[in-house]
Amino acid sequence: MALPTDEQRELYVQYAEALEEDAEDSDQRCDDLVEAGGYWHMAGDHEREERALAAAAEVDDGGNVLSGHASYATFLLTHGRHEEGEQLLAQLLRDGSDCEWAYAEAAAGYEAIGAQQEALRWLNVGVTRFVPDLDAELEQGDPGSGVLRQRAVLRRELGLPADQYDELHARLEERAHQFFEQIEEISHRQAPTAVLYWPEAEFAEVQRRYPDWHPDRTHLQHRREVQRTLAEQPNSLLATGSLDALVAFAESLDLPPEELSTRAEFIAEAARPTPWPPGRNDPCWCGSERKYKKCCGAPGFA
Repeated sequence: MALPTDEQRELYVQYAEALEEDAEDSDQRCDDLVEAGGYWHMAGDHEREERALAAAAEVDDGGNVLSGHASYATFLLTHGRHEEGEQLLAQLLRDGSDCEWAYAEAAAGYEAIGAQQEALRWLNVGVTRFVPDLDAELEQGDPGSGVLRQRAVLRRELGLPADQYDELHARLEERAHQFFEQIEEISHRQAPTAVLYWPEAEFAEVQRRYPDWHPDRTHLQHRREVQRTLAEQPNSLLATGSLDALVAFAESLDLPPEELSTRAEFIAEAARPTPWPPGRNDPCWCGSERKYKKCCGAPGFA
């Protein structure tokens, strides 16, 4: 993985600090701190990463979207502190968790250090906890669907024959494929929604020159709003904004750039099709260079 540029590192630090500030009076404190730890990791500040994840583990009650315990344990495993990490995971395994992501994250931690069999053990526990019925008609996003998929992928990598859970996952994938084909067919008959996204530097310039466009908004809030809009629209177009380009566009048509109608025309010209949702391992649409699942597609982000 390429090292972040100074500009990217500064952006990751801003995101991490904003999440830690949100966590101080948030009812999703554990989730915010785990997300902050991810950004500290991207910024290369592993001391701050550990501090955030240790704090997340302290407030983790097992009922969050993300798991502070599993995240901190994974940090310990992947930083050569295996005994500490395994002690924390052993306690988590004994206590159990209502957070599906805990089992997925623990498995990912073991996979990262080459312990695939231990990773599979965690996924087996997660699947039996969240998918007690092999005849269940699961849908994508239902509890258990995530660990079911991760388990099927790992078993294929290990060359293991398909079992009943793998067959259940295959049925879920087929239903999801049919569903998205139907959505795509409907989407082609609908007018797309275009969304304008301002990258961090552009957003700062917009706030300086046109503060009434996004009043009382941070860039993190702006990014979350764009994520929500894109996620709610099955046929979305994303326009990545450049203030200079907008001004040039307005001048070419003799239009005032501050008018909402001018921005709407600019979006229509600048928008590009955005397949939705992005693949979990694809680069995030926001340009952070992180995987979508670890950035705007992280559970609870929007």
